[in-house]
Amino acid sequence: MTEFHDSDPFLLVSTFTGSPIGKGHVYVVPEIKEAVINNTVSKLKEQKLDTGISLQWPNDVKLVPSGVFEENRSIVIPDGFLVPGHADGGIYVVVIDDEDITKVNSHHTITHNKDGYFYHMGEWIDMNKDGRKDFVTAKSNAKEDGGRLVWYEQPEGGLSATDEWVEHVVTEGPDVGILIDQDSYNDSIIVYAAEFFTERVGAYRVSTKDGTLMDSKVIDDGAIQNAYSVTIVDLNGDGQDYLMVNNHEKDEDANGIWAYKMPKTKNMWKDDAWEKTQIASHFVNAFNLFIPGMSPGFPYPIWPYSPDEKKGKAPNIVIAGDGDYSCWIMSRTGDLTYDRDLIEDAKGTVGALAQSDLDGDDWKELWMPNYDKNYIEVYKFHAKSDATIEELPTPVEILQ
Repeated sequence: MTEFHDSDPFLLVSTFTGSPIGKGHVYVVPEIKEAVINNTVSKLKEQKLDTGISLQWPNDVKLVPSGVFEENRSIVIPDGFLVPGHADGGIYVVVIDDEDITKVNSHHTITHNKDGYFYHMGEWIDMNKDGRKDFVTAKSNAKEDGGRLVWYEQPEGGLSATDEWVEHVVTEGPDVGILIDQDSYNDSIIVYAAEFFTERVGAYRVSTKDGTLMDSKVIDDGAIQNAYSVTIVDLNGDGQDYLMVNNHEKDEDANGIWAYKMPKTKNMWKDDAWEKTQIASHFVNAFNLFIPGMSPGFPYPIWPYSPDEKKGKAPNIVIAGDGDYSCWIMSRTGDLTYDRDLIEDAKGTVGALAQSDLDGDDWKELWMPNYDKNYIEVYKFHAKSDATIEELPTPVEILQ
C-alpha cells in the first residue's frame, strides 16, 4: 500500500512462480481509494508493469523516496530466491511515467555480479557523505554464513551514470530480513538482521561516514532457528521497545514469534542482555505433497482504530501465516501475552499483508493476498456496538 508524492494511493504487488523456468512480475492496482469509499473493490483491475527486466522472484518492492534520483517516480525491485534457476538475483530500478503509474519509462540495473546471490529488501541511505543516497541491503546464497550486509554506492549522475554502482561488503551474516535504525545515532546506523540460513538474530552498527562496520552483537544464536523478519515496536504501550522476530519453520512445535526487550539506553545496545519472550507459537502448516509448508510468515503491528497509535496504545498484531494457509490477529491480554484469533483459513499460502485507512474514518483496512488461489481480499475493521473491541466483516475479493 503506497503512493508517490504526487499520486493517489495504489497497491504495489510482487508475484513469482516456483517453477525453474517461471518468471516474476510486478503489478500496480490503481484507484483503490475511490473503490474503498464507494464499496466497489470487486471492480478493481490490476496492471502488470512492463519492467523490461527478466525478473525471477521479486521480493519487497518499494517506491524510491523522493530526492534519491532526479526522476520523480521510481520503484526498486530486489530480486531472486533459492529456487533452482532463480538464485542469480539483482537490484533493479524502474522509472514510472509522471502521468501514468502503470507505464514504465526506463529500467536500470544496480547490481552486475551474477554470483548466485539474491536479495529481499533494502533502504536508501547516504553511506559515505557524498550527498547521494546509496542502497543498503542483505544478499544471500542460501548457505549458512553465506549472507552479506552490503551497500551499493550511487555514482555521480544517478540512474543516467555510465559508471557501475560499486558494491561494498560491510560484514558476513545478514541474509534475509533486515531493519535499519537510522535515527538513534550520529554518523552511524544499526542494522538488525533476522539471519535465516545462519539461524541467528544480529545487530550491526555501521558508519555512515565510510560505510564500514563499527561494532556488532549476536542477540540470539541458534535458538531462534530460521529467523525470518524483524520489527521494532512498543508492544505494551508503555514506552518500552521490543524487537519482534518470527522464525519460519516446517515443524509447528518449533515455530513462533518472539519479543526481545531492547535496552532503554540506546548506547547500551551491545552490552545489555536482551530478554527474550515467546508471544506466539504452534502455527500448523497445511499439507502440501510437493512443497512442505513453512510458517509463520510476517507479523505486523496494527492499530485497528488509527487514533490509538497516536495515543501510544499497545497494538494488535496481524500475522500472514504463509504455510499454515491462514491470516491471524493477536490481541493483547497482558504484559506480552495475547489471544490469537483466526481472521481467515484461506486454504492457500498467505503472503505479505498491507494496511490502510483509505476512507478516512479512522478504522483500518487490511489487505490479504492468497498466493495459491491468485487473489487479494480486503477486510474492514469497525467498532462493535459496545465500542470495546474490534471485529472484521466478510472480505471482498478484488483481484484474480
